[in-house]
Formats: sequence, structure tokens, C-alpha cells
Amino acid sequence: MEENRENQTTGRKEGDRQKKETPGWLKVLLRVLASIFTALLVALAVVLVLNRDQLNLDLVKRYLTYQALERTDEGQGVEFTISSESGNTYAALSDSLIVCNANHIWIYSDGGTAYVDMEAALAQPVVQTAGSYALVYDAGGSELYLFSGRILVWKYETSGDYELISARVNDQGWLAVAEQATGYKAAVTVYNASQDKTITENISSSFVMDAVVSPDNSQVALLTIGQDGMDFVSTLTLYSCTDGSETASAQVSDGVVLDLSWDDDGIWLQEEDGIRRLDSALQEVGSWSESSYYLQSYSLQDGYAVEYFSYYRSGALGEIVVLDGQGNVSGTLEVEGEVLSVTAAGRYIAVLTGSELTVYTSDLEEYASIENSDGSLRALARSDATAILVGSDTAHVFLP
Repeated sequence: MEENRENQTTGRKEGDRQKKETPGWLKVLLRVLASIFTALLVALAVVLVLNRDQLNLDLVKRYLTYQALERTDEGQGVEFTISSESGNTYAALSDSLIVCNANHIWIYSDGGTAYVDMEAALAQPVVQTAGSYALVYDAGGSELYLFSGRILVWKYETSGDYELISARVNDQGWLAVAEQATGYKAAVTVYNASQDKTITENISSSFVMDAVVSPDNSQVALLTIGQDGMDFVSTLTLYSCTDGSETASAQVSDGVVLDLSWDDDGIWLQEEDGIRRLDSALQEVGSWSESSYYLQSYSLQDGYAVEYFSYYRSGALGEIVVLDGQGNVSGTLEVEGEVLSVTAAGRYIAVLTGSELTVYTSDLEEYASIENSDGSLRALARSDATAILVGSDTAHVFLP
């Protein structure tokens, strides 16, 4: 009996070995297929390297994002109707368009569906976007609205008759809100992504112009303006978002700072005749200015800034200047004709004139263009190289 069991066991093992053996022809086929697959991968890598400006991740993202979008025969997004009320303010948010005015806020999809259609009291509406967040508030008023995508996540209203001075949201959803306060010139409050208050700084010695939370949410920068004798001076002060302690302070301008932005490598300060770049210790690392011409528009991005100065007050003719993360000029572009808008997002810059829309990369290499045949008045750049073209009462998506 034991011998029979051993024979049976031996027979099973030999049968298993026979089953596991791969036929020779199959081994050859697998080797050939593996070689072909490797060659295809190498060829694909070469194609991507040689055509990296056209075949990039943004191209893949556009294909996936806009695959279901209704298009014209020319391959562009179809026009949809938007509010035609006077005083509209516009902003691009991911795959949406924000439109707001004194009485209303809309957020339209790229196909024209109004996902947000709400009344609001916004005598002087200001819209700011960062990542997937959009902030709408009434400068000098009392109402503030925070959206995540197309969803309203927070509504804030000041107490009493106090007014909002400024408000900012960063990519992580942290906010800095500056408003009037009893006994002070202003109070700046930082809120985390859950809209919980972390610190409040009461400022009594100077007027607060703006405030922004750092990209890592560890500090808040307060921009204030005061007087030194007969001159106005702007000062930037950093505070910890944990305990409110002051971490750095420096006089940053002899005049008025129009705007500021904080990215991973430092702080941008926009002035009337140029720009300054500061490091995290508020030391100036670069600057550029042009006092002979007229600042028409600018865009402060992560790692670079775009300035458009025109030769005439009307905005016709001029020069676009791109500055790198150190505040040094990395490229210039002469533009002709009537320039309607210059905006930037991600690594793309959209320049709209009366005759065409041109999208450039951040090194001012032309990426795509299209005629402005429908009379668009504004182009809002987006980080995937698309742009929202806005007319008097319609909008549509430009797809490179």
C-alpha cells in the first residue's frame, strides 16, 4: 500500500512538471513580443522628447477633460449665453467660468450650464482663484463667498457696519481676510481649509492693503502702507499662523504696491512701474521697472510673472515682459494692434487682440492661435493651455 501511494505521488509530480513546461515556440513568441514592446516604448519616448511642446501632459489632460464637450465644426467649444449686465467681472476656474456683478454670481460649465446662479450684494465685486478654489467678495462691503469647484462652501459677513478691505485664498483653501475692527485700523484673520479661525492680527499703526497666506500655510504676509515724513512707504510683515508671532518685517517700496502673491520660491510685489521679487526672509532678489510706458495688465504666477506695458494710454501697441522666479527678465514680446487682454495660468499666457488669440508658453514661444472672428473682448488663460473667450453676452472655450 505504501509503495502504491509513493508511485501515485511520483506520478502526480511528473504530471505537474509536464504541465508547467512552456512549449519552445511560445518562448520564442514571448521573446519577440517583448522586444517589439521595448522598441515601441523607446520610439514613443523619442517622439515625446522631440515634440514635448505639443505632446505634453496638458494635451492628454485636454483630451480627457473635453472629450464630451460639444464643439463647432472647427473643433472649438460652442458658444453659450452669459449675463450681459454692465459691470460684470470674470474669472476662469478649472473647467468653469465665473461671472459676477453687483447683484449676482454665476458659475458656468464649459458647455454653458449655470451650476451656480445666486443673488449677492457686491457693490465692488472682486474675484480671486487659486487651485480649485474661488473667492468672491465685496471690496468695501460686507459679503464674502468661498467656492470649491462649483460648490459654495462658506459665506461670511462682517459684523455691524465694518467693511472688508481684502481677502485671499491659497491653493489649499486657507484664507486671509482683512476688515475694519473696533479700535484698530484693521484686523487680519487667517482661516484654515475648514474655515476655522487660526489667528487674528489687529493693526493700529498703519493701513492694511492686503494679506496672503503662504503656500505651506505656516505664515501670513500683511502689506501695509504708512507715512515717512511726506512720503508714503509700503511695509511687508510676516506672522506665524500658529501663534501669531512676528517672524519678519521690511519696508518694501517707496510707493504703493498694487498686488502681491506668494509662491513656493518667494513673494511677488506688483508696483505701478514694475515688479519686485523677495525671498522668504523678505530680502529682495530681483526687480524690473519701466517708467516710460503704461502698465495695462499683469499676472503673478508660480515661478514667473507677466507684465504688459503699452506705449500709449489707450493700450494699443506695447511690450509683454516675462520675469523668472528670480525677478530677472526671461523674455520679451512686441505686440501690435489693440491688445484686449493679457492673462496667464500655469505655464501658458493668452494674448487677445482685436484680430486673434495667441497662446504662448511661459518662455513666450507660440503654442497655438486662432482668429478673433466673433469679436471676443477678453481671454482668460487656463493651466491646460485652453482659454475662455468672453464677449458681450456669450462665451466659449478655445481648444488648441
